[in-house]
Amino acid sequence: MTEKVDENELDRKFNKYISKVKKLEYVSNDDKLFLYANYKQALLGDNNLDKPSIFNRVEMEKWKAWDGNRGVTKNEAKERYIRKVKDLYK
Repeated sequence: MTEKVDENELDRKFNKYISKVKKLEYVSNDDKLFLYANYKQALLGDNNLDKPSIFNRVEMEKWKAWDGNRGVTKNEAKERYIRKVKDLYK
């Protein structure tokens, strides 16, 4: 269960952690996909893009990661993103 956070405060923290992730020296591909999926979910909600060609592996992996968040609220996606960046700094 997530704690109740003022939406303006959550947006402020989310934006702060977007900046922090850019300063990380190394992020695995799995972590990049997790961050990408939650970033897209936080900003746009459920994936509404057409499934890319299986021959475009990178775009397909990004699409699948985001689509895997279907039904997750924007606020929960922001919280997941923040938690992951905190974990990556440990």
